[in-house]
Amino acid sequence: MSRPPVSSRTQMIRRINLTLEGPVAEVLSHLVPELKKLPRRGVLERVLDDPELLDRCFRAFRTDPERFRALLVDRHNVPVTQADAVLSCGRSLDDIVAMVVRTCAKRQFRRRLDGMSRPLRPGPPPPLLHRSGAAEGLVKRLGQLLSSGRNREVKRPRSRGEILYDAFKEYLRHDWQVPLVPEYSTLSPQLVRQLGSRILDYRAIEDIRRLRENPQEPPPPSTLLETGSVSSVLAPPQPASPPPPADGDNRLLRYFSPDQKRLRSEVFAPLLLDPAVRAVLSTPATAEQTLHLNRILAEVAGRPARMLMEELNLRPDQLTVLMVVAHERIGNDAFTHAFGARSTLDYVGKVVERGRSFGLGPDSSLADVANFTRRLFAAFRDKSAPPPGH
Repeated sequence: MSRPPVSSRTQMIRRINLTLEGPVAEVLSHLVPELKKLPRRGVLERVLDDPELLDRCFRAFRTDPERFRALLVDRHNVPVTQADAVLSCGRSLDDIVAMVVRTCAKRQFRRRLDGMSRPLRPGPPPPLLHRSGAAEGLVKRLGQLLSSGRNREVKRPRSRGEILYDAFKEYLRHDWQVPLVPEYSTLSPQLVRQLGSRILDYRAIEDIRRLRENPQEPPPPSTLLETGSVSSVLAPPQPASPPPPADGDNRLLRYFSPDQKRLRSEVFAPLLLDPAVRAVLSTPATAEQTLHLNRILAEVAGRPARMLMEELNLRPDQLTVLMVVAHERIGNDAFTHAFGARSTLDYVGKVVERGRSFGLGPDSSLADVANFTRRLFAAFRDKSAPPPGH
C-alpha cells in the first residue's frame, strides 16, 4: 500500500490530533477525573507524558466503548466494527493506538535514558506548550513517526533513547503495553532485537523485570493474562476452539514448544482464565494469583507433561488442573523435582498408574481431576514425593 503524499499525511495527522484532543478528550474527561483538571489545549501532551494516566484512558475506553461509538465511523459516517477498518480520519483504530503507544514510549525513553534536554530528533525541541496551538507541535511530532526518515540528515550519534526506541518501534502496537513502557526503558536494545516479536509474549511488569535480570538466557513468559485490548471492544469475541481430536501422537505437538522442552504458554496460560477451570481451583481469580499459577505452568517440563497427556490421554485443561492442584499439595521444591526439567519420570509414572486405577481419562470432568489429584498427593506427599535436591 503506497504512502500518501506528505501534505495529505500531515493533514491526516492533524485531524487525528484534533480529534484526540477535542471530542475524545471531552468524552474521557467524564470517565477519568484527572483530565477535568487539565486545560483542553495541551491535554494530549500531558497524557502522552504519563503512562499511568494514558493507561487509565485506555481502560476507560475499554470499559465504556459505547460513549465513543459516534467517533468510530468511516468516511461514510457508518460505525466500524473492526479495529483495522479505516476511520473517517484516514487511519484505523489499530493505527492510532500504535501511534499513541509509540509516542508515549519515545517520550519515556527520552526522559529516562537521555534526559529532558536531548531530543530524539535533530534540531531544537519545539516549545510545545507555548506555541500558538500546542496541537501544531504534536502534529509534527506524531507526523515524524509516520515518516520514513529517508530524507533526514543525521548530524550526530544516535542517543540511547533513540537506539532503544528504534529496536522497540516495530513491536509497540497495543494499548496493554502502556503500563510496561517504564520497564521497557530498562531493557537493552540488543535484548529487544534478540527477542523480536517474542517481546509481545511478556505481558506483565514482573516478566519484563525477569528479562532484565536474565538477558543472556531469557526466561519463558510467565503469563499470558487477558490483557484487555482496545481492538477487542469493536468486534464480538470469537468462541474458543474445541480440543483437537485424538489422532495420534502428532496431536500433542501443538501443545509444546518447538524443542518439546516446555509447555506452550499461549495454549495453557489462557486456560487459567476459563471459568470451568477456575471453578475447581482453590486459588482466588485475581491477577496476582493468576500470574502465580502461570509461573507454576512455566516450571512444567515437556517430558513429564507429554507422558501424562499420552498415557492418560488428558486434555490441556485437565493437565492444567492436575498440575496446579499437585503444586498446591506437594509444594514448589517437590513439584519442580517431579515435573520440572530434572524429572526422571519415575514419579510421573506413579501418577499415571494411580490415574489409570482411578479411571482418569479424556472424559473425566475437571472436578474429578481435581479430586483425584488432591487425594493422590495427600497420600504421596510424605512417602513418595522426592525430597528437594534428592
